[in-house]
Amino acid sequence: MRTIYIAIIATVSLALGLLFFASVSLSNYIDPVAFLIVGGGTVLVTVLRSGLAPFVQSLAVLCRRKVNGAARLDALASAFHEMALIARRDGPVALEHHKVDDPFLSDGLARFVDGADEDRLRLYLERELAHLEEHHAAQVDCWRGWIDHAPAMGLIGTIIGLVGVLGNLTDPQAIGPALGLALLTTLYGALLANLVGVPVLARLQRRLREERDYCDKMTDGLCVLARGGSSRQMREALQPHALVKPVLKLVGNG
Repeated sequence: MRTIYIAIIATVSLALGLLFFASVSLSNYIDPVAFLIVGGGTVLVTVLRSGLAPFVQSLAVLCRRKVNGAARLDALASAFHEMALIARRDGPVALEHHKVDDPFLSDGLARFVDGADEDRLRLYLERELAHLEEHHAAQVDCWRGWIDHAPAMGLIGTIIGLVGVLGNLTDPQAIGPALGLALLTTLYGALLANLVGVPVLARLQRRLREERDYCDKMTDGLCVLARGGSSRQMREALQPHALVKPVLKLVGNG
């Protein structure tokens, strides 16, 4: 079981345990109106601030199945080794219909087939990496905004509840629900920011960093391919951890 799921289960269990020992009914902490104000308002403001596309893209990254980094690099190295053999035997044009799954790699390979040398290919790929960084920054900005907006929406809900309290001072039965709305929106805002926003932001940044590192490896592999590098050079670019460093043995005089 993943660490994040264990953390969520532990946090929820702790909260339920505290409510149980405090002899407080869980229903007292459930208010659909308060959740709609804070949750709906947080999502709406986040989308208005950062855009719908980056928000949806960030959710897609978070829901993507995690793969083993070392196994992924091994598969990439094998793919580049195969492409290098084809390019040496039949020329770069033979890779024109070679199928690759990654769009970044496919685009760079098409440039190589079209005759781009190493310098031009690296320049193009670095521009693509800069665009990728912009998309990543927009996705990260969504969740940084989420962390800022959730407490603010909680404060707005608190003000709405206090206005309801002040408007019903002559009706004791109406004061309780309005005061409950004021307090629960503050609670929901804090929970959405710290229990949802902060862990999601950290997870997203880790996933995007892994994606950027993988694109850097593909860039190095394509550049080695463009200059006709050997299998060892390809392995050095993609799998430096797999290389066995030579051991120097010192022989004494005696």
